[in-house]
Amino acid sequence: MKGIKKILKSSKKIKTEQKCQNCQIIRIFLLSVVFIIIIALIQSDKLHYLNFVTPLNAAISIISLGLIMFFIKLTKYFLEKKQN
Repeated sequence: MKGIKKILKSSKKIKTEQKCQNCQIIRIFLLSVVFIIIIALIQSDKLHYLNFVTPLNAAISIISLGLIMFFIKLTKYFLEKKQN
């Protein structure tokens, strides 16, 4: 009976591990890349719809999204600083 109580007590102490947000973003990115590769292998003749995806366009979109996020966080910082 004591063994069962120990097991129950130890199971209550077990906490679910939370995944960090960066890890989730990296996993989603890698899954999307794998998904695109699989689509490219399967539908090689019908990929003319993805002609706009070039390294230059990807770089421009990453930089522009980064700048937008930066300015949003910067304005949020200044607004919070002004309130305090």
